[in-house]
Amino acid sequence: MNESDHVSQHTCSFSLHGANPHLETWVRQRVHPFDPSTDDYHRPPFSAQIQTTKQSAIYALHGYHLGKKPHDAIRAYVAHFTAPGDVVLDPFAGSGSTALAALQEHRHAIGIDASPAATFIARAYLFPIDINDLLARCEAMVQRAADELQWLYATRCHRCGGKAMLHHLVYSQTYACPRCKEITSLFEALQQEGPSCCPSCLRQGKRVRIHSSLDRLGLVPVGVSFSCLEGCHPKRSTRGIVGTREEREAFDRIDLAGIACLERLPIPHPIPDVPMMNRIDDGPWGDEWRPSRNFRCIRDLFTHRNLWALAALWEAADGDLDLQAVLTSAMLAVSRKAQHLEGGGGYIPGHWALPPMTKQRNVLETVRRVFGRSLVARQQLQRLGLRGDVCLSTQSCTDLSAIPDASIDYIFTDPPYGGMVQYGELNFLWEAWLGLPTDWHRHEIIVNRTRGLSLETWTERMSRALAECHRVLKPNRWMSVCYHDGSKGSWSALQQAIENAGFDAQSVGSATSIDTKSRTYNQYTVDKVNKRDLVLNLCKSPRARVFPAATVVGQDAFDERVREIIIAFLKKHPGSSKDRIFDEVVSTLLCTGPMQDHDFERILRQVAEPQGECERVVETGVRRGAHATSWALRP
Repeated sequence: MNESDHVSQHTCSFSLHGANPHLETWVRQRVHPFDPSTDDYHRPPFSAQIQTTKQSAIYALHGYHLGKKPHDAIRAYVAHFTAPGDVVLDPFAGSGSTALAALQEHRHAIGIDASPAATFIARAYLFPIDINDLLARCEAMVQRAADELQWLYATRCHRCGGKAMLHHLVYSQTYACPRCKEITSLFEALQQEGPSCCPSCLRQGKRVRIHSSLDRLGLVPVGVSFSCLEGCHPKRSTRGIVGTREEREAFDRIDLAGIACLERLPIPHPIPDVPMMNRIDDGPWGDEWRPSRNFRCIRDLFTHRNLWALAALWEAADGDLDLQAVLTSAMLAVSRKAQHLEGGGGYIPGHWALPPMTKQRNVLETVRRVFGRSLVARQQLQRLGLRGDVCLSTQSCTDLSAIPDASIDYIFTDPPYGGMVQYGELNFLWEAWLGLPTDWHRHEIIVNRTRGLSLETWTERMSRALAECHRVLKPNRWMSVCYHDGSKGSWSALQQAIENAGFDAQSVGSATSIDTKSRTYNQYTVDKVNKRDLVLNLCKSPRARVFPAATVVGQDAFDERVREIIIAFLKKHPGSSKDRIFDEVVSTLLCTGPMQDHDFERILRQVAEPQGECERVVETGVRRGAHATSWALRP
């Protein structure tokens, strides 16, 4: 196959400010009307266990929180359930992975999401782009802001007194020592031998721990990394509050004085100075709020220097959506979420936790790195040979009235997992910068205590969304629901929503899953039960089963049913891990009867025992602790 065989031939219609007005026409022009007299469609449930990775350039083109699925995993489902030319729907489209998988298999796709930021990011993946043209536009943007950005990160080399350029600044949280009450930075406390401790107390022979659970008193600059532009060797150097006397004095004289001077100057560019989640009082702005995350406005997420640089580039982008996608992709890496670690950093997605030490990177250098990676991703996207058309619509999937009955050939979706990921709160940063609507939050399908959205509300709204999916899906076709949650009541709520919509959950003999081999820190270090995404195949079938309330059994009887499932599974698969056993229990219960709350851990230990302890080694190769990984039935 030569390079010309890989040329993409696809289109992408999108709307960021509400429902796509072309959706109804788009659908009618592409669907094959359902005719029961000639329809001979038949597919068995998808039964393969998918293993994939998130470590790809395409996946990293633009971040989108925890749980984002690699398109190649979804591609296997699309290929199994559909034929070329079919129309695939994702009612919770997120960053567009389902639509991308559909195009790769030469299908058409519809992506629905209530969040304008989600549609914006999906467009970045799906809208055809000329790479050379994008490169020229990006260079033009940089050139328009270059002089200002060079001034923002200019400094002096303390070794020769010549010009230098800042690469990053380190800011550290400060705390009051529990013993002497002296205020110290975590950065200083970590310089001592052994666990972090108060330097003042240590000089008196006392070791008093300084740790991030103490009350935070505010961030202070503690160090910089820079390159001399006038011939010093080595070219790159550092200085800060810890080091030689010359370095400490230079940090005070050059860097602290420079920061103070810069922060007195107003930013000469528009910035989205809006309160977080539009909350104007001093209370929690959302479920992601914590005392340690008490930023009130979007500007609070950035240092003055980085906010200025980002605003300069944003204005230089001049409304170009492709350039704005590069900037939003880089945004968290230059925010206060970027953590400072020895030898690196990065940020942890999926929440608004702010690290106690943050590395404030040079914005232009970061944007160039992000753009370089995006070029690699776009080259790979072109080689996928995408075929088909995509329609993206920003709206709630509880109303799909623009899509006719029995018109969709297949649905793959990854809905919100109760309150596990607060999409509205996490997307607010991007939507504020983009000037996109944020009034969709009141319709969000989420569990959110701050907004008074309970699990019952989630179940009611999810039922309406799945009912719309049932309506637009052709008879005997399939919907695959990818789900991942271990919170109490979540799975039973999902089952209730599935039943309310009229779907039939088909047993496939074992739990079908997507395993990206990518874990959070807690998933590596704690023997948790939800470590991969369970995929439920739901068929629009006249044999749909409804479990009336009368079939709900007492807790003892239900626990006995769980025990039976565990015993049967471990007889067949001795030595399975806890998370595999949990997948089997959930899959079986969802397919065969009503799900009820139960204590899985307690029931598992009644009938099985860990076979031993073994060390988990994370992908970085760092050993993180010893935990039981395999279980067998008790004698």
